[in-house]
Amino acid sequence: MKLYEYEGKELFKKIGIPVPRGIMVTSAAAAGEAAAQLGTEVVIKSQILQGGRGKAGGIKFAATTGEAREAAAAILGSQLKAETVSKLLVEEKLAIARELYLAITIDAVKASPLIMASAAGGMDIEEVARETPERIVREAVPIFRGLLPFQARRVAYRLGLAGKEASAFTDILLKLYRVFRFYDAELVEINPLVVTDDGKMVAADAKVNIYDGALFRQIDFVKGPERYDNEREYRAARYGLGYVKLEGNIGVLCTGAGLTMTVLDLINYYGGKPANFLEFGGATYKNSYYAMQLVLEDPDVKVILINTFGLVARADVISQGLAQAIKELKPTQPIIASIRGTGEEEAREILRKEVGLEPYANVEEAVRAAVKLAGG
Repeated sequence: MKLYEYEGKELFKKIGIPVPRGIMVTSAAAAGEAAAQLGTEVVIKSQILQGGRGKAGGIKFAATTGEAREAAAAILGSQLKAETVSKLLVEEKLAIARELYLAITIDAVKASPLIMASAAGGMDIEEVARETPERIVREAVPIFRGLLPFQARRVAYRLGLAGKEASAFTDILLKLYRVFRFYDAELVEINPLVVTDDGKMVAADAKVNIYDGALFRQIDFVKGPERYDNEREYRAARYGLGYVKLEGNIGVLCTGAGLTMTVLDLINYYGGKPANFLEFGGATYKNSYYAMQLVLEDPDVKVILINTFGLVARADVISQGLAQAIKELKPTQPIIASIRGTGEEEAREILRKEVGLEPYANVEEAVRAAVKLAGG
């Protein structure tokens, strides 16, 4: 579950990580009052769960209360990254000397927390990792021992920090790790971690993603529709499906996250672009009807690609749900399917008889066919 920036900063404040003075508001009038209360130039920041809001016009600066009201009025109610902006964070404008990057996430290979830091803050860290990977400092944290002060200092020194800056960074990193562990986070990120003109270090942004499986003990957070990037992702979560909207035109339905990622890679390899990530394996395989429904609701989808493989996820049950969805929803897009796993012969027969669909035996052939139909 993703937290809004203002919520992440509340967690930071509780632990003692410095953040700018700020007030969350829901109206233009309140934004003007907040600017007056802060008594300085302010930043008006849209509160959405997607990244890239600055480039999309979701962050504005204001020198007066009137400008703050105007900026808030321009942002509130607008559509940013498929989200309607209903909340704003009005913050004091920082005098920035330079920007750092700091995050803690999970290293899936080592099954342990991983610190990532860079002197190239304020930038797209994926771009930095791709073009200048040597600028990213990585430090693995033994899960049972936790982060020790010497490791935090080592990260600071590897970033070229010294003196008071190194001490401030070390303190923030140790506290950020407390946020990561205490709140069952999958990711905590500060980008940028600002060094101000007067030498202070401040978390100018906050990104916190909490592991969904731990929400039962994180009762302070309500898992409502506003927590998701769009309404389809919220409904998918209610069905127990993993869904993420992407920018392509090939709708994807797969059993299992690993298989889904493989299919997305194959689509890109053969020149296509997936419209979504959607996996419905394991305990949710009976929800194939809802999975099909979600994909069909996406106006960007030109072709639907289905790929299933599994032992627990019975292929014949999946096919029954898919056939029902196709008959009831009457998709106009062509459908390409590759069905493998327990009951696969029965599954193929169901699709042949009920909806006239001939499944492919090979997933790569299915992907190539889908890419060709999508114009790739």
